[in-house]
Amino acid sequence: MDKNNKWVIKAGSSLVSGNDEGINNTFINDLVNQVDYLRKKDQEVVIISSGAVAKGVHEMGLKERPASLHLLQACAAVGQRGLIQIYQNEFDKHNYKTAQVLISHDDISNRVRYLNAKSAIEALLSLNIIPIVNENDCVAIEEISFGDNDRLGAALVGLIRADYFVMLTDQEGIFSNDPTKDKEAKLIKSIDLDDKDIDLSNQLHASAGILGRGGMKTKLEAAKISVNSGAKTWVADGRKPDTLINLYEQKEEGTILLSKKDTLQSRKLWLSSFGSSRGILILDDGASEAITKKGKSVLPVGITEVEGKFNRGDLITCLGSDSNELAKGLSNFSSEELKKIKGLNSKDLHKSLGYASEEEAIHRNNLVIS
Repeated sequence: MDKNNKWVIKAGSSLVSGNDEGINNTFINDLVNQVDYLRKKDQEVVIISSGAVAKGVHEMGLKERPASLHLLQACAAVGQRGLIQIYQNEFDKHNYKTAQVLISHDDISNRVRYLNAKSAIEALLSLNIIPIVNENDCVAIEEISFGDNDRLGAALVGLIRADYFVMLTDQEGIFSNDPTKDKEAKLIKSIDLDDKDIDLSNQLHASAGILGRGGMKTKLEAAKISVNSGAKTWVADGRKPDTLINLYEQKEEGTILLSKKDTLQSRKLWLSSFGSSRGILILDDGASEAITKKGKSVLPVGITEVEGKFNRGDLITCLGSDSNELAKGLSNFSSEELKKIKGLNSKDLHKSLGYASEEEAIHRNNLVIS
């Protein structure tokens, strides 16, 4: 395996949480030992770790995880300090420094903050520091309820252009059915994410406890993002003390998730996966075919409806006449401008607006097909 490969390793709450002061110290010890092995092989590692809320619940003396959002946020704030200290204590044994990095969805969906996070994490790696990343749960709302560290991990894969993404779970990998309920369930060693006929319906609705707080659905969504960025992606057993070592040595572990689609450029990966859409364009059939099959830009003449309020440069979504999503891209016009020029030929834009710096509503270089 090449030197200086980048690994993003996501440790789910079912692994990190435990009876030892709210944290499974045995798992963290095993994980740190494996990271030490990878670092000695000149591999760069970023860890995504759950467990802050569980640690906070213990330190605050609560008998169970609270239902109140604000109490959960308080638990996260208290627990994050203790969690990062446990990691640092383990990494001290191998003479590594760690850094706590808290990221929210706003940091990912905002392009400038996304690039700032990229620079910060790459700087830490260049200094031989192990970044330990978590969702910023003390200010998060939706994520603290549903769990989203799988998607956060995929975001980091695209952010730093990682070569490997490993989602460690409390099962061997992805099974044909819920292995806690079906003894006949079989481990699926490889999944083609492009295969529309593959049936994982029994797993998609499996409880989060089977594969950490995020559950199966978020892992498959995260895998699609990470493989689009070019990373080899696995769901693998985090209970074993040598899973990461085996993957480095190119031995079979867990489930590998694959795609034959071309790797997206960094900008287009962000557009397709993380940017927050501010509005919608409804396209006619001719425009829909032009962008999806011919690689063309979105022209005002092909727009039938404009929904939402957005400005020039905002990310917007293109829908077909059947309301199915076709693409996302950066608008060259505001919503008010597009409402004035929808359906017009390019030669008529200046007459309608009094100006027209671009002919395209969305240029093909800023457009990603869904």
